[in-house]
Amino acid sequence: MDKYRLQSYWSKLRESLLSHKSKELGVFSFFLLLSAGFWLLQTLDETFETDLLVPIELTDVPDDIVITSPLPSHLRVTVKDKGTGLVRYWHHKLDTIRVSFSSYGNVSVSGRVRISQSDIQKALQSRLLGDTKLQAVRPDTLEFYYNHGLHALVPVAIAGEVDTNPHYYLLDVQTSPSMVEVYAMASTLDTLTAVPTVPVNLTDLKENTTIEVDLAPIRGAKIEPSKVMLTANVDVYMENTIEVPIVSLNFPGDKQLRTFPSTVKVTYTVGYSRNRELTRDNFVSLVTYEEILELRRQGKTMLPVQLKTVPEGVTNVRIDPKEVDFLIEDVSEKE
Repeated sequence: MDKYRLQSYWSKLRESLLSHKSKELGVFSFFLLLSAGFWLLQTLDETFETDLLVPIELTDVPDDIVITSPLPSHLRVTVKDKGTGLVRYWHHKLDTIRVSFSSYGNVSVSGRVRISQSDIQKALQSRLLGDTKLQAVRPDTLEFYYNHGLHALVPVAIAGEVDTNPHYYLLDVQTSPSMVEVYAMASTLDTLTAVPTVPVNLTDLKENTTIEVDLAPIRGAKIEPSKVMLTANVDVYMENTIEVPIVSLNFPGDKQLRTFPSTVKVTYTVGYSRNRELTRDNFVSLVTYEEILELRRQGKTMLPVQLKTVPEGVTNVRIDPKEVDFLIEDVSEKE
């Protein structure tokens, strides 16, 4: 049964291929491919520009030399040639340009080495095929810095914006590590006070956040590590109320201050974790004997309540009541 079914399928396929429509399709496809071939040959005969990537490598670096700012890993080379010539670069990769340290560097001193454009163009031209013409090389300036291991430990500075949601506040921002090793010439290290991060943009934070951040490059310097972990510690605001006594100072031994009430309610806003550390001893409402005498001279009968000490991180402080009744009691008469 399968044999007869196969013969039937083959017969239908042969009839389809030999039909008039199939022949027309075959002729159309042939001329389409022929036209595409002519167009491709004509196009490849025209002149084009294209970019090629050429690897570059610094070699023969002595063991006691630290390359603080290396050469780029690749050169971007713009070349010009006919299409038929450029096609060959699809399969023919340009060889790596190897720059020998001994040809440019002076192993006895630290410094900067610039490689002339003529040297690079000469090396590139020898690698190009046929009539390919060199149009441009990027970067147009090649240089590297080196020293004999001179370095310094430099603090990291955070650049950019780190901010929280309005209902939260920033406890602190730290980097790990907080200091990095910088290898550079003495002239650079002598003036370097900090290594900045690349600008960060952390806004509307509602929780502790840690990200990896690159350090901003410094010309002629090698930074280890080149990345740090940045952590922004966030806390939520809360409101709290505490009873604070009114304390007197500098009163004579036979006199004492009495206020009504003797304590006031202090309401404040602070971070949740900071609030757990606070007691009423952290708030001081203080009045001196001299201030009381001045109030009496002014004929005032109410004592304005002020906080002489407010803990760090506490904001939006309100006192209730803002004024209290007071009197000066003679201790000896009372006894």
